[in-house]
Amino acid sequence: MSTIYENAVDSLRIGFEFFKQERSYSTRKHAILTVFHAIELFFKERLFQTNPILIYKNIDVRVTEDALTVSVREALIRLENIGLKLPKDQIEAVERIQKIRNRIEHHRYDHNEKEDELVIGEALKLALYFVEFVLGKRLGDDIGTELFAEMQRQVFDYDELRTLADMRLEEWMKREWPEWNPEKEEIPEEFGGTLDCPACRQSYFVIGYHERPFCFHCNATVEGAACEGCGSSFMSANGCACGWRPEPAETAAT
Repeated sequence: MSTIYENAVDSLRIGFEFFKQERSYSTRKHAILTVFHAIELFFKERLFQTNPILIYKNIDVRVTEDALTVSVREALIRLENIGLKLPKDQIEAVERIQKIRNRIEHHRYDHNEKEDELVIGEALKLALYFVEFVLGKRLGDDIGTELFAEMQRQVFDYDELRTLADMRLEEWMKREWPEWNPEKEEIPEEFGGTLDCPACRQSYFVIGYHERPFCFHCNATVEGAACEGCGSSFMSANGCACGWRPEPAETAAT
């Protein structure tokens, strides 16, 4: 984990903690500041992945540790120049939270509960998309699966979560079975299919293809297993409701 990404994840975590607290002048103000900071750093992380020099404002002079780095607006232009232009709605979400953040930093904070909740929610949604689909990171591994799940529930509706899970599952199947054509068959012939996740109860749980069982809806490792007795899935620590429980060696094998 790079220091830029680590810094961004920490700001995102703190920003979300403020966001879910009691709605007040202080919590909303600090949520705006820290979530915006996280987004700014996530953009720089992607530039850094391409070339570390791209995070600096002036690359035509000698760069030192104290050299100025690019602003969010400059980072968006550089991302576009390397072929990573953000969709219009995401750029607009950045501009909205930046406008409020600038006012806080340089003048005042005009607390507007309804507007601020919408703006922060949009920014959090952008951050989650960017980390997963542009940076290629699994955020749940870095902030904890429970906090990540809570963050997803706060900013995405049910249909959006299902769409994300479908995208993740399809991308994984394309990598696992490169010859598979999703336009001709629903799932690869070699794939046994998904199970109901014992954590979220959605049918995006797979066993035997990752180091540990994984759910594409939770987007995280889930310590679950499949019952050889009734065929249902369950949390390994609890055993199946039908009474069947895997032997320790079997649990480790999954």
